[in-house]
Amino acid sequence: MKLDKSLVHLHHISSHFTSAMYPAASILLTIFIVTGARRFEQAAFYCIVFGVLAGPFVYASGVIDWKNRFKARHTRIFDHKLVTGVILLLLSVVIITSRIVFPDIAIAGTTAGWGYLALVYAATAAAAYLGHLGSKFI
Repeated sequence: MKLDKSLVHLHHISSHFTSAMYPAASILLTIFIVTGARRFEQAAFYCIVFGVLAGPFVYASGVIDWKNRFKARHTRIFDHKLVTGVILLLLSVVIITSRIVFPDIAIAGTTAGWGYLALVYAATAAAAYLGHLGSKFI
């Protein structure tokens, strides 16, 4: 599939939205841990949901861009982006599923709560790493 020149930046534009959702979720979840105000935990959860909903579009547009602009060459950067994108998606699905099955999972002080927080921070790190790798092409 060949992209029209006007669509060439679709991946760059859409990835910024997704990349912003994860740090926002981490900050909001941290505020929840500190204050106990449940609305911050809920907002963090919705940030992850929106990130996941945009994720397949970002991933697909990235693969299309990679195939068109870079002839699908396998380099360390592209391979890391492909693998890290899948890791981010898997982490996000685990986060969302955990929160749906156990709505109070983020309550501070529980092992599950700290695990949930670690998953959100890991997803944030993955999103940041993807952004870092992507910035090498700009």
